[in-house]
Amino acid sequence: MDLLPNQPKNDEVREFFRSFLRKRFEGRLEESAERIYELPPMIVKDPAGDYFALLREARDLFVAGCFYSCVAMCGIVGERLVKDFLRASILVERGDGPERPSDEAFDQLERVEVWALVQFLKKTALLSDDAAKAWQELGTLRNKYAHARGKDPQPEALEAIQYLHTLVEGTVSVFKDHEIKEGVFAKKAKPAKGGAAG
Repeated sequence: MDLLPNQPKNDEVREFFRSFLRKRFEGRLEESAERIYELPPMIVKDPAGDYFALLREARDLFVAGCFYSCVAMCGIVGERLVKDFLRASILVERGDGPERPSDEAFDQLERVEVWALVQFLKKTALLSDDAAKAWQELGTLRNKYAHARGKDPQPEALEAIQYLHTLVEGTVSVFKDHEIKEGVFAKKAKPAKGGAAG
């Protein structure tokens, strides 16, 4: 039972709420601070989408210990990331040359099942096999938690975060096309056809 919202709206009650919330937050603070170490580091670039604020929210949910919500949010972020990445990658060839489709045209992609978009990105070599597999695993976890069938929220929230970051690494991470080699930030060598880069 939660009758706190029925309390009078005055300064005295607001101060009580602040004190109540402060104690609740401080009671979880030590565990939350330790969970930060479990998060993967990230440096991302913006493909003109809304995914970044959502990505931060998913990470914040994990740190706060809201594991069930974190798994669902990771699935939401992964879906938004795939769609925004596709938007940033598409040009349409017309008589005057390539141009970006309108936002109205891109909005039609919102109706397409995400796995089909992931497969499209994979077939066009914009998305790696690892990133596509991570989306598949993340989608499975997200569906389990979205339908209230999750049984082990904390470790599965960490799994969801890791799958999401594999997807980030394969799409919008600065390290998708770059690496730190001998202490220098440099563009990755392109793999030779039929083999891996050396």
